[in-house]
Amino acid sequence: MTRVRWSLGAVVWLAVIVVIACGAAGLVAAMDHSPGTPARAELTAAGDAEVTPLLDAAQANFAALADRVDALGQEARSALAALNASDAAAGEAAITRGNTLVSDVIARTAALRRDLGVVPYVGTPAAGLTISDAIVSRHATLVAALDATDGLDVAWLRLTSGSIAATRMSALLAEHDRLMGLAADRGVHAKYADAIKLIDQAAAQITAARALRDQLAVTVDVTVLDEWLGRNQDYDVALRKLYVEIAKVSKTITPAARAAVKAEAAARARLPGDTRGLVVIIAEIGRGGMNGAVIAIEGTRAKLADALDAGSADSAGVPAPSEGP
Repeated sequence: MTRVRWSLGAVVWLAVIVVIACGAAGLVAAMDHSPGTPARAELTAAGDAEVTPLLDAAQANFAALADRVDALGQEARSALAALNASDAAAGEAAITRGNTLVSDVIARTAALRRDLGVVPYVGTPAAGLTISDAIVSRHATLVAALDATDGLDVAWLRLTSGSIAATRMSALLAEHDRLMGLAADRGVHAKYADAIKLIDQAAAQITAARALRDQLAVTVDVTVLDEWLGRNQDYDVALRKLYVEIAKVSKTITPAARAAVKAEAAARARLPGDTRGLVVIIAEIGRGGMNGAVIAIEGTRAKLADALDAGSADSAGVPAPSEGP
């Protein structure tokens, strides 16, 4: 009987020990919440209360930055539409407004980086003990989102370069045609010396257009442009040769003059019959740099909008500051 009672007592004590152990384990698990988590929000309440207003201010400035990028996208689309409509004045106005916006975006981005860079506790070894994980995450989201504006100035430069190049090429070719029209008029009135001078001036426009063509060839298909320049240059040479030879004629047409007449007629037959080719050239030049820029700006705008949603206090799960410790 003594042995039985001893055995039963051992079982009872073992049961008591198991119960106590399980209770202690549950108590430890219940208390095992590290600072920074919602379960121990009171440990980071003071730090969160200090940092949250700073992030709220940065969030507001971030929203203003996003608005500027959105406005820049509108100006980019306006510049592209002006190019398609051959409205140089509207295009220049859109680019001027866009230049101001780009400068503002760069300045605002730099200011936001500075503001976020001096937010206390974030990035220090004590961050997890002083501020909540949600605050740390919110700050990181805003900092990372600023990278979306990197390269925006380069994209705008591509857009303006495309528009400026298109406008300049259009002006060169238009001036060439104007001068050649005057030269032809002088030739009809047998003022060959004046006509030749005008043709030489028109040739200078072609030379400038070819120099611009070489710059554009890096980013734009210049096949149509090459054909346009080549045919017009051939005609300029042929007409100039014709006036030179005719100016030498007194009474009898020389073989050289007859050959010049045939060459001029052949070159004239190869000239474009209308300006549709020129419209294609100018549109391709402009769109070569502008389409990519518009896409880049729209991509930046979308990234900033996503960051605004992700970086807000509500979406980041930031607890409301409390007054208690």
